[in-house]
This record gives sequence, structure tokens and C-alpha cells, in this order.
Amino acid sequence: MAQEQESQQRKAARIKMKDALRLFEGRHPEHGVDGMKEALELDPEFVEPRQWLAKYYEATGQERLAISQYEEMLRIEPENPELWEGLRRVNPAVAEKLERLRHAAPDPFLAQAATDTSDLDDFEEDDEPVEEEEISGGTPFHAAATRDDDLFLDDEDEETYEPLAWEHEQDAQFRAQVEQNPGFRDVMDGCDLFWGDPQGWSHLVGECRAPEDAGWDMLQELGPAAAADLHAKIPTLLVAPGHTKTPVPLPLKNPTLVLGEPLKYALGSMEILFAVGVGVHGLLNENARTVWACQMIAERVLDSDVRRRVLHNAGEFTMGWDQSMPRDEVSRIRKLCHAWEMRSVLSADRAGLLASGHLDSSLRTIAALVADEGDAMTASAESLLEQFKDVPPNELASIPLSHDPWTDAQYGAYRVQMLRWWGSTDEFKKLK
Repeated sequence: MAQEQESQQRKAARIKMKDALRLFEGRHPEHGVDGMKEALELDPEFVEPRQWLAKYYEATGQERLAISQYEEMLRIEPENPELWEGLRRVNPAVAEKLERLRHAAPDPFLAQAATDTSDLDDFEEDDEPVEEEEISGGTPFHAAATRDDDLFLDDEDEETYEPLAWEHEQDAQFRAQVEQNPGFRDVMDGCDLFWGDPQGWSHLVGECRAPEDAGWDMLQELGPAAAADLHAKIPTLLVAPGHTKTPVPLPLKNPTLVLGEPLKYALGSMEILFAVGVGVHGLLNENARTVWACQMIAERVLDSDVRRRVLHNAGEFTMGWDQSMPRDEVSRIRKLCHAWEMRSVLSADRAGLLASGHLDSSLRTIAALVADEGDAMTASAESLLEQFKDVPPNELASIPLSHDPWTDAQYGAYRVQMLRWWGSTDEFKKLK
């Protein structure tokens, strides 16, 4: 019965494709392009309309959109030599990278298409019960389901984004979708007002001290080195007196990075470089601004006084952002924010490894950064992985929306595995 239904979908899509070709050859070719997209809505696995779109985008100089179609087709038919030849023609570097990733570690982020949104079904909101059949279970980033097609906007609506050299392969795609959402833009605008108002944020760092005043001279010495490795402006480094798991980047006029004082006793020199690298990543490409806006939308309980104060005070500038939005749209943008943040954490880890240059120290630092207060000194990557040894690797990344991916221990185990893999790739070797 399923096969019969699939055949009907393909038949309808083929008819729509023929109509689209007639429209394209007529007086309104743009309607033909829209028709091809409608054919894919009827049958997303239909390769022929994608091939047509890929060639159209290539001919009209829209390389990124052509690449996107080839990536999706190669997900459907990974052994098709004609598709590989087409992608090599459009962009040889992307083709080479995709071929390399075909044999990469079992990373559920990397193993699927660049715009896979099926993982969003696995994020439950605390205040919104999800029916059992809506939870996909298993691998959190499996092939995209048709019902999730409307989570992403049309490719033509995406803004140009120049990723950092070490960013996770899906970071930019998910971020572009988040930034296009009207609700997110409202929150981002409010946060920008907050960051631009000294009276709004200045007291947030009032209890923090300079590294030399906190007796952490090593941080003052190593911070500039980590920033230099990432070609970044040296941030103002501050030490918070309380427990702060993850480095806290503050996108002020003078970019500022806050680390919790307990880390002074838990981290060695290579580990400090990693932690600073993670934080510096947030001060590039407006990453921190985007993260803070996502945290506002997700409404999580955060791990430290510094981070909680930021959300509390920024909230005065973003109040009511969701009042005029349908509930399902609020749920959608929350899930998208969570999906992007999970990938942005992996990008930040890669920046930390580039700053540290030492894989074992970097993995150990991840364990320290997700450890509870008092446990960071004895934390290790091995003990963190042991804690979640009974969780299948592809399920480690399946954390609910209420869990902060920057500090969640289970996701920390996933970060260890993914950074260990990335540290063995040619991509890392070329960048370090």
C-alpha cells in the first residue's frame, strides 16, 4: 500500500514537472521554477526536478542553490556518478568534501543532508506535551520527514552568510533559518538595544575582576594567544567569583569574555587555551548575539549568576515578542533555535581545539566545562563517556529543548566524541 501511495505521489509530481516545463518555455519562466518546487513538494525524493533546478541555478549563477540541490540528490542517490559529476562541475571543493564525509565517523549531524530538520521532532518543550507518535526516537538526526518541510524557508530567502573556516557543516544553514524568523528578529532587535545600553548591562560584570586581580595570571597570558590563533581581536578577560561552567562571551562594544573563578583550579595551560577559544568563537560573526537571542527564546534555566542576569535584564527589552504569534510558530522557532545552538556548540569546540592545539587537553576541558560545581578538577573525558556508556552514540545528541547544550553533561559526551573525530580529519590538519 505504501508503495502504491508513493507511485501516486511520483505520478502527480511528474505531471507537475511537465506543467512546469511548459511554463518555463512560455512567457513567464519564473512560474516554471515555482512549478518545479511544487513538484518536489509532492514528492521530495523525485530527483529529476532537482536536477532541472540544479542546472537552472548553475546557469543563472546561483551556485549555492545549485550545490544545495546536488547535496540533496546525493543524499537520495549517493552512488549516482552523474550527480557527482554535476557537483564537481559546480564546485569541486564541495564535491571533494562530501566524498570525504561519506566515510566519516557516525555523526548524525554529518551523515544527513545539510538541511535535515527531522531532529526538531525530538525536542520536547516542558510546557507542551508531545504525543507519542510525534517522537521519532532513535537517531536524532535521521532523514528529513515530509511533515517537516515547512520548518525551513525557501532557499532564495536565505541571507548570504560567510562561515568561519572551522564551523560545523550545518551551522550556517540552521542559523540562516533562525535569523529569518520574524519572532527571532524581534528578540534580536531587543537584545541589540540591551547590548547598546551601558546602564542595561554594566552592572552584570560589577562583581567580576581582571585576571591579575583574581590571581589568575595564566589566563591573562594565554588569552591573547588563543585569540591570535583564531585571528580574533583580543577580548577583555574577566573572572566571575561564582561557578560558571561555560565561558560567557558578552558582545559589548569592547568584546568581553567571562570565566568562572573555580576554573582557575581546574584547568591547565592547554585547557585554558581551549576554554578561551570556545569563548572567542562566540565573539566572532555575531555568534554570541545570536546565542543570547536563542537563549531568550528557549527560556532555559542557565547555570550561573552571570548568564541568568543577562537573560533577566535583556528580557526587559524583548518582552512580548511572542504575544502576536501563533503557538505552533513559537514552538517552531524555539526548536529551530535549539537545533542551531547544538551545532554552534560543536563549532565553538573546534575553535577551542584550534586555539589549544592539543586534542586530549581539549577533550578533558569539555568534561570540566559540563561538570557540576566542585567536580571540574577531577573531570575527564573518559569518565564522562563512561557515565553515558549505555546511551547509543547517535542518541547522545538527543537532548530536550529545556537542556542547555553548552552545559548539558550528556551532550558533553557527544561533544567529546565529535571533537575527537574532527581532530583526526584532514580539515583540522589543514587549519591547525
